Parts: sequence; structure tokens; C-alpha cells
Amino acid sequence: MTALRGEVDWRDSAYMERQAPVVEEILRAAAARPEVFAERTDQILADAELFRSLAPHSAYPRILMDKFVLHMEPGNGFRIRLHRFKTRRQNGGAEERVHYHKWHCSTVMLRGGYREKQFEILKTDEAAGTSLLHEDLEHSLAEGESNSLPAGRPHQVMNDSDTDPCLTLFVRGPSVMGAARIFDLERGTFYDTFDPDGQLKVGLAAMGRLDPDFH
Repeated sequence: MTALRGEVDWRDSAYMERQAPVVEEILRAAAARPEVFAERTDQILADAELFRSLAPHSAYPRILMDKFVLHMEPGNGFRIRLHRFKTRRQNGGAEERVHYHKWHCSTVMLRGGYREKQFEILKTDEAAGTSLLHEDLEHSLAEGESNSLPAGRPHQVMNDSDTDPCLTLFVRGPSVMGAARIFDLERGTFYDTFDPDGQLKVGLAAMGRLDPDFH
């Protein structure tokens, strides 16, 4: 946490070039010390106030990926999480939707591995809610390897194993965009997602209009 506070400029517009290598080095160093995770999870479980502050931002169980928050900086700061990507047997063969995040992020693989596709946005019509994407990268992340993604870069992660979940240590930066976005490649459409309060406002507004396209 100290390194992520002092050595990283989370609002750097050139995150991938200047900041991601630093963050990935920090994550790889942390991954080499698994006892740190045990100490932190024990601390969270033993501290009722800390547990209550982190619980709303974690998500377990989920179909595709369980999310456990280990640390949140105050305000719109960075967050450190553990992710567990379910096996195909556990998730019934479900696949993550192509999406982008509103923050920069980096990850290191602690156990297992996954495959990631990344996409270029060729054209977007904000008013019509349509977007044309092109897959321009596919790679795999194995145990000990790290990876980063800038805000606004669409991607899709898949654990292809039937038997082995994969575990990652993940850090996301402050929000630098207004919303995340989820894409339907077949229909060429998208919709935005927000923080819990923002999402609730979107839902209430859509219900008030009886909007048939409400997601």
C-alpha cells in the first residue's frame, strides 16, 4: 500500500507507458509473499468496522468471478482486490461480456491462468447507443505474470479450465471516466454502468419512463 501511494501517479494520462510498469513490479513483489494475504484477510475478519467498510465493495459468490477487497484508499483512490475466476464447470460455461473500465488497472496471476481478448473501438454513436469493435489482441496470463489495462480499453477475460480456478491480485486506480461500458458485439450496441448510487439512479429513471431498453 505504501508503494502504491508513493510511487504511482494514478492520474497520469500515459498510465500504460509510465505507471503500469511500476505497479506491476509492486504487484509481483507482493505475490512473492503470500503470507501478506493471510495477514490482511485475518485482519479484515477480526475488525468488524473494517469488514463493514469493505464488504459493500466485495462480491461473493458470483457466477464468473468472486471479488474480495483488501484495501480502499479514501475518496476516489486506488483499491486492492483478490479476484477468483471460476472454472467452466463452476460457471456453467458462461462467458464474461466485453466491457471497459472507467479506471486504469493492473494485475498479477497468483495461481492458474486465464486468456484475455482486447478490442479497439472503431466507431461509436453515443446517441444511438451503437459501437463497432475490432479484436486486436489475444494473450494468456500464467502464474507469476502481470498485465495492465488503461481506462476505456474494451476487454474480455476467460478461464478455460474445467477444474482449476485462477486467482489474481488486482489493483484499480481512481475513476478517470464517467462510467464503465458493456458491449454486445453481435448487435453492435453498448450500455453504460455506474457506481452503486449512480446505477440506482439510472434504474429509477428508466423504470419511471417504463424504458423497454433498460438493462
